[in-house]
Amino acid sequence: MVSGSKPSRSYESMNVCLPLASFFPLSVRFIVFDDQDDYDFEDPYGGNEMTARERAEGFILKAVLFESALAFVAVGIGALIGVAPWISSSWDTGGVVPILTSLGLGALGTIPLLIAFMAMQYSSFSSLDDLQEYMDRYIAPLFREATIFELGLVSLAAGLGEEALFRGVIQTFLQQLMGSGAGPVVPIALTSLLFGVVHYMTKEYFIIASIMGAYLGIWFWWTGDIIVPIVIHALYDWFALVYMRQTSPEVAAKSEED
Repeated sequence: MVSGSKPSRSYESMNVCLPLASFFPLSVRFIVFDDQDDYDFEDPYGGNEMTARERAEGFILKAVLFESALAFVAVGIGALIGVAPWISSSWDTGGVVPILTSLGLGALGTIPLLIAFMAMQYSSFSSLDDLQEYMDRYIAPLFREATIFELGLVSLAAGLGEEALFRGVIQTFLQQLMGSGAGPVVPIALTSLLFGVVHYMTKEYFIIASIMGAYLGIWFWWTGDIIVPIVIHALYDWFALVYMRQTSPEVAAKSEED
């Protein structure tokens, strides 16, 4: 997540394992992000330096492929354990109105997350300031030159792949394992904690991701429709990525120059 302060920074090189909100573990090495030099990124595997645009293209391609692959993983695991990841009460009706209703519920369900996201930008918690700095250092530079459409593709792939796996397969399987009489609390809680673990970057980010996972899980349980959490997840990620891109120190500095 990002906060309201956006100082201009340059950073010394260091290694970091990056799992982004809904993205993938990617070992990268950052040299110095310098607005005076487009060639500000070094391939950790010994390749050539690349421009910010080349780096963004690589990020988009890998993110879309990885997140899309999660959907196939969900289908494969689901076939092994007898769970269909694409559980959709609206789709099963075959009617347009129920599907549009699910899409609308997803859009509506995104609003509280966006409000919480913006509230964190102007919070005074020092732990969130540390998270802000982490995102400015290691996350935003990856897609600084990505287009809004490209970030939308990443977000859609993340919504489809991750929700199919976590809500469609894992949460459903845990619910079936415990029985309908056990209630949804434990399946949602366990799935949410796992969701937080795989998105771990910092302690604060783990907590935020786990809460978001619970929120998505509640919507899935309440509606019985995977379309709803997919839409919430995709729209939230899209907004967050575009916001981070637009407010990153490098982009903000460039806008001021223009």
